[in-house]
Amino acid sequence: MTVLDDRTAPGPATSGPDDTTAPPDGQVRGHGWFGALARFSARRRRLVMLVWLAVVLLAAPLAVSLSGALSGAGWEAQGSTAQEVRDELRADFPQLGAEAAVVVYQQDAPIADDPAGLEAVVRGLDGAPGATAVVDPLAQPAEAGLVSPDGRTALIPVGLEATEDADLPESAGELIDHVGELDVPDGARVEVTGEWPVWSDFNETNEEALHLAELVSGLPTIILLFIAFGSAVAAGLPLILAVAGIAVGFAALHLLTGLTPLSVWSMNFSMMIGLAVGIDYSLFIVSRYREEREDGRGPVDAMVGTLATSGKAVFLSALTVVLSLAAVLVVPIMVFRAMALGMMLSVTATALASLTLLPAVLIAMGDRVLVAKGHDDPDRAAEGRWARWTGRALRRPGATLAIGLFLLLGLAAPALGLRLGMPGARVVDEGRSSRDGYELVVEAFGPGAAAPLFVTVPAQDAEAVVAIAAADEGVADARVVAEPAESGRTVVRVVPTTAVDDQATSDLVERLRDEVAAEVPEALVGGPAAQNHDLTSVLLGRAPLAVGLIMLVAFLLLLVVFRSLTVALSSIVLNLISVGASFGFAAIVFQHGIGAGLIGIDHQGFVDAWAPLFFFALLFGLSMDYQLFLLAAIRERYEATGDTQLAIREGIARTGRPITNAALIMIVVFVAFGVTGPIPPTELGVTLAVAVALDATVVRMMLVPSLMGLLGERNWWLPGWLDRRLPRVKFEH
Repeated sequence: MTVLDDRTAPGPATSGPDDTTAPPDGQVRGHGWFGALARFSARRRRLVMLVWLAVVLLAAPLAVSLSGALSGAGWEAQGSTAQEVRDELRADFPQLGAEAAVVVYQQDAPIADDPAGLEAVVRGLDGAPGATAVVDPLAQPAEAGLVSPDGRTALIPVGLEATEDADLPESAGELIDHVGELDVPDGARVEVTGEWPVWSDFNETNEEALHLAELVSGLPTIILLFIAFGSAVAAGLPLILAVAGIAVGFAALHLLTGLTPLSVWSMNFSMMIGLAVGIDYSLFIVSRYREEREDGRGPVDAMVGTLATSGKAVFLSALTVVLSLAAVLVVPIMVFRAMALGMMLSVTATALASLTLLPAVLIAMGDRVLVAKGHDDPDRAAEGRWARWTGRALRRPGATLAIGLFLLLGLAAPALGLRLGMPGARVVDEGRSSRDGYELVVEAFGPGAAAPLFVTVPAQDAEAVVAIAAADEGVADARVVAEPAESGRTVVRVVPTTAVDDQATSDLVERLRDEVAAEVPEALVGGPAAQNHDLTSVLLGRAPLAVGLIMLVAFLLLLVVFRSLTVALSSIVLNLISVGASFGFAAIVFQHGIGAGLIGIDHQGFVDAWAPLFFFALLFGLSMDYQLFLLAAIRERYEATGDTQLAIREGIARTGRPITNAALIMIVVFVAFGVTGPIPPTELGVTLAVAVALDATVVRMMLVPSLMGLLGERNWWLPGWLDRRLPRVKFEH
């Protein structure tokens, strides 16, 4: 074990990679699953590496082609009114429904005076790739509202070819490419917008951002790993392991697309989390293995000790993250489930690689992963500094705790005024056809015209619905826009005075539903804004259940692992405070726009409605990451010494440098994925980076030592009846 005071550590063991049967102390230590896993991976290292090589080679084609198998679909609340309207439009009014895109044509002169340009575009759309039907605005009555009031802009509804939602972004992309090649008169513009063109552009932007993030994060990560280990060989291992885990996770996600459509959003988030935790877990295992070898133990014995401690913590950390994300599956929204499944698979695969492949590789590489002879172990060299800092916190625990709480609670305060919303076309960068087309529609027709509401209603009641809608001050226009279908129903288009992502539009949806239902119970209000409204309602309705499950699982896991009600409860409270501070930061930047320009985004005036629940699951899981590693080290020292104060000091000292290095790398990865992508990944990446920074500094350096110092022996309190019933998890050494 590590001794902090006046310790003289032995030099590195000199046994090579094949010295796996005779450790220096003559006996391989460690029992149980992790000891067995360590011995198997060490002694069957060639087999383990060959199996992983085969798995990665088989996974690679599926991983590389994942983006093409994902969909932009999935933001509908299953069973909602908006979904019911969407299905009805798809079946009976396809020119208005889910398969429709809008080609926007604008010229300097009034179209009525010079229609040649528009006519040429309409002809050019006939038989366009990805298109099934084209509505000529010049052939429609003025009441259809397809020509702007100033006469310079026209909307051309185009049906998209698709057998399922997953095909729609691809069809929209083909249409965008085709329209981009059309000849238009000088001074004229033509763009393609609508839900699926937005998703097509988002998917393309998302994939480009993914590759850019890999490049941006690569060099800083390599530098930090080299600094952490002082060895190029050791520094390369976490990256190799992370990539292997991500490849397997991506392949598994690809296979799942054969069973159910999955959102493209899962790709960025899976890559970001997989890379971050993969490097994180590998770093802890490599650091602990080198420490074990520095203490003079042979390769197998050192690996058994590593997996019995750090390996066990890696397993528990991964389990916590996976179970936290699993709670998101209670939300009946496909994109949520896709993102959660993607990240669960990535975390599982990277943890598995860290616990099997990494031990085999470490044993095979022998002394090349150790600190060079004549050089001090940087982790051990830093222990004294961390011990001194912890000693100061323990001498003034009350003041340290108060300062830490003040910082976090102050940062959390803006979260009390958190405003939620769902983005529209602004989720795509300017310069993309869908975003530019959206801006043209807003400019020519008003902010609500880009995403009108659709009310499906029996034809005989349509005018009554028009009258109700027109009387609302939040409505710019209301009119019947379709001939009755065989069902006897028609469609009323309602154009709000506000944009789709404005809270006033969501309020309008609620008012219309109440007012229309009172007069025409068979009428259904749908459209993009209604879809967002229903989505937000479902998220808020299911959030208490998901949050409760996350906290319950985390509490039970901590209770079993550390056999302490005090540790379990205090960890939950500290994590809640840390997550609250991260939410407050998100509100400051993404809602209020403070500092938004520094990361290259235009703030939306709200935080995406999907973010709080998803953030909570991820942040709570990741907050438990360092908490588990830190508490495991403290518990290990307490079991060895029986002295809580010494255990706190030595536990923090031992984990100080590895956790700091891991946090820095994780922050680099999160920031890289955040600042290179569209707004949703930016929200997630930047917020996670701040959360990790807070956990690695304020929580670990201030709150944990001061609170545990104040509690003393009460940290380990557990009622006798519960002690007899809980399984025992020992961090042995």
